[in-house]
Amino acid sequence: MSKKHLLILISSLFFTTSCATVSEKANDAYDTVAGAVSSGYNKVKDTVTGDD
Repeated sequence: MSKKHLLILISSLFFTTSCATVSEKANDAYDTVAGAVSSGYNKVKDTVTGDD
């Protein structure tokens, strides 16, 4: 295998793992936002409908 092929292989591995890390961070952020929105919605719903 030539140096060029090896470099491409290593680069693609780093790129793939970094994308996975970014994706996990985005999912964590989404979960946090979704949890906050859900909590706020439930508080408003309970206020409007009475605590069910």
